[in-house]
Amino acid sequence: MSSERDTEAGLDQSGFGGLLQTMRALRDPVSGCPWDLVQTYETLRGTLLEESHEAMEALAAGKPPELIEELGDLLLQVVFAAQIGTDEGSFSIADVIDFLNRKLVRRHPHVFGDAQARTAAEGIGQWEKVKAAERADKGQQDKSMLDGVPKAMPALAYANAVLGRARRAGFDWDNPDVIFDKIGEELRELAAEESAVRKEEEFGDVLLAAVGAAQRMDIDPEQALLGANRRFYGRFTHVERGARERDMTIAEMGTDEKLALWESAKLAE
Repeated sequence: MSSERDTEAGLDQSGFGGLLQTMRALRDPVSGCPWDLVQTYETLRGTLLEESHEAMEALAAGKPPELIEELGDLLLQVVFAAQIGTDEGSFSIADVIDFLNRKLVRRHPHVFGDAQARTAAEGIGQWEKVKAAERADKGQQDKSMLDGVPKAMPALAYANAVLGRARRAGFDWDNPDVIFDKIGEELRELAAEESAVRKEEEFGDVLLAAVGAAQRMDIDPEQALLGANRRFYGRFTHVERGARERDMTIAEMGTDEKLALWESAKLAE
């Protein structure tokens, strides 16, 4: 029945064009959906962030059905915002696609031009050279390459982004093992600090150094922490079940019992 209704309504559900037609129908001032019609750039912000995180989880899981759904939800946010732009007469999805395509070609001179890049690092180097030239063309040659990272990003993601850009600019240790010494140094400074304010600063330095180590080992710290969170959840709920089986609360259990349950949860992973 739904396919018959879609055909009667003149909706083509195939391909990207079909998606755009569906979005236009949802935002039609006369026959559209009341909820879709009252959305604005501001109201989309929270949904975009939520869908981004769900897409990240799907990417981590690597399961095609989940990826299809979550990447689709993320694409919806782009199409939705572009439709609002079309309705306001400011821009369209075609402008978004055209701008993106031209930027990709411009920033890959080693693919679409005469530049050379034999490694991934050299490819990133070409990308950064073009970005620097773009800043110069805009009269922003003195602007830091870190300014393009939104400061409103979650702290872990922001740290990963700015450290990544710093590394691409050549701000890095010659000896990769030094980063582990740096983490040890920051931990010792944290342990020795007595001021509450300074402790927070030193703890921040420990976290930043850890993100730097992740960069060095090509580890996504966000994904690493998500994995650690999942493992903690699984192990803690195992301890909870053990406590219930003993007709006790976790607080009533002895330390040895809790540790034994924790270790058994680790072995079961």
